Amino acid sequence: MKLLISSIQLSFIWILLPDFVMIPSMELMEQKELIEKQLEEKDYPALKESLQAHPAEIAELMNQLDPEDRTLIFRLLSKDIAVEVFEHIDSNVQSEILSGFHDAKLIGIVDAMSPDDRARLIDELPALVVKKLRMTMTPQEWNATSTLLGYAEDTAGRMMTPEFVDLKDHMTVREALKRIRRIGKDSETIYYLYVTDVTRHLLGAVSLRRIVLSESDMMIRDIMDSEVIKVSTDDDQEAVAGVVKDYDFLAVPVVDKESRLVGIVTVDDIIDVMEEEATEDILKSSGVAVAEKGYFESSLLNNFSKRIGWLVLLLIMNTLSGTIILANKELLATIVALSAFMPILIGTGGNTGSQSATVVIRGLAVGEIEVKNAMRILFREILLGVMIGLLLGAGATLWAYWLQGDWMVSIIVGLSFVFVMTVSTTLGTFLPFVVKRIGFDPALIATPLITTTIDVTSLLIYFKIAALLIGVNL
Repeated sequence: MKLLISSIQLSFIWILLPDFVMIPSMELMEQKELIEKQLEEKDYPALKESLQAHPAEIAELMNQLDPEDRTLIFRLLSKDIAVEVFEHIDSNVQSEILSGFHDAKLIGIVDAMSPDDRARLIDELPALVVKKLRMTMTPQEWNATSTLLGYAEDTAGRMMTPEFVDLKDHMTVREALKRIRRIGKDSETIYYLYVTDVTRHLLGAVSLRRIVLSESDMMIRDIMDSEVIKVSTDDDQEAVAGVVKDYDFLAVPVVDKESRLVGIVTVDDIIDVMEEEATEDILKSSGVAVAEKGYFESSLLNNFSKRIGWLVLLLIMNTLSGTIILANKELLATIVALSAFMPILIGTGGNTGSQSATVVIRGLAVGEIEVKNAMRILFREILLGVMIGLLLGAGATLWAYWLQGDWMVSIIVGLSFVFVMTVSTTLGTFLPFVVKRIGFDPALIATPLITTTIDVTSLLIYFKIAALLIGVNL
């Protein structure tokens, strides 16, 4: 998956980290202790005062509380605030709350959620809970939600909301403002308005700012932008995030195969995608399969299964290192000092290769690097590897001589550094391009696999150079 970083994301850097590394701040923990104390003492007036915060902050607090305490706090919140808080809390907590609901207020909270958030919630809930919710929703609400659920997962259609303001090109600015006042309160955003014909084909877009600043008798067709950046319902969510990032949109229109406007994707949903993709890339780069649930919500057996596959593969590959060492035991017996420099050689080689791989994978992810430029980038990284190798090799030669006083061993170590650094940058650059070319995610061959591959290669190079210089036949 692509890891998309933009100016928008910089404001949400903590959101990009996976849940299991999000450590509650001291302020949050103090607030949690205060809430728990007020709940225990049944000091509800003081508790209401403590809950005078932004819905996102209340949601973060609720994620830390016990289930019984969450339910009680929900009853103390006004419906409008409760809806916003519910949309911010983790999906597993949402499911937990709804699984035991018998309360009209909770039903109202779900009904008041935007269709895209409600679709995401229903997708996570057990079938029995979904059935309960279905019975409480109006036909219009269920139709809007089920329409979104009909699109493939991780597509624009699945993440869009059908709540937007559309205008007609023959409207005047005065008529447009009347329509915005009438239906705008139920829309996800009104900063962008979309112009459609009678069959809902997208004709253009106009900002609320431009409408407000235009004369009241001007026609919408005269102030709209007919060159609209849009996405299709079956576009991948990463592509949608890329559009929002590139054009600094707060929302982007979604059209079906007939170019009819069916919804919009807003920036808050894009941030959720960025968090999801960043988490997935971080896990992949460490050789961990992506879990469908949070760390604490996944069973121990599930966490085990997500890791053991990669570890077994890497273990098998690492046995090659042992095989190479055993095959060269006579060489090591001839010059025992060679064994002292193996760890630093393969460690530095692995780090160098990982740096090259990270640069390439990152560049491919954000579109800065393309496969067609592979040879040019490979050439640059090879030159960089030679430069790094020469510098480190010179230092390693002197250091090795200072440690054991044998120029032969020192020259073997120095030359090995030059070749290993060059090969490491080559492999670190080449492998992501190969994986990308055959249609897989380059993050799959990130740090663990590349490091292990370079470990094996480094040992082969090291022993080959030693054998050539010493005159031992391998």
